[in-house]
Amino acid sequence: MIEPTNIGIGDAAHAKLKALCQDGYFAQMADVYRFAVALALAYGVTPSEITGARQNVFGVATVDPDKSLYTAIKTLVDTGDTPVYRWAERLADWGVIELSRRSDEGTLDIGQILKEAERLSEN
Repeated sequence: MIEPTNIGIGDAAHAKLKALCQDGYFAQMADVYRFAVALALAYGVTPSEITGARQNVFGVATVDPDKSLYTAIKTLVDTGDTPVYRWAERLADWGVIELSRRSDEGTLDIGQILKEAERLSEN
């Protein structure tokens, strides 16, 4: 299976990705992307295909220079015939939309999310 060298996100989530940085929750879009993937993994999300247009946002080497995302996804998820980084795109799409939803509701608290993830990992 050939892995892509660039990864992205759906158009709708891309605007939300930018907003999460502009609103000061994260310093860089790559940080949002990685956190969104981790959030989706922590919640055990089985992401659906990205519907509509998608945008390449990062080179894989930028967002996953040490392959820790790749390793985490490969370890935790059976991606079937889907390349791991395509699965990462789906996870990021879900995670960014979830983070944005919390931001819109005024409930985006990174510390609280980390506590939730820790609790989920204990189960």
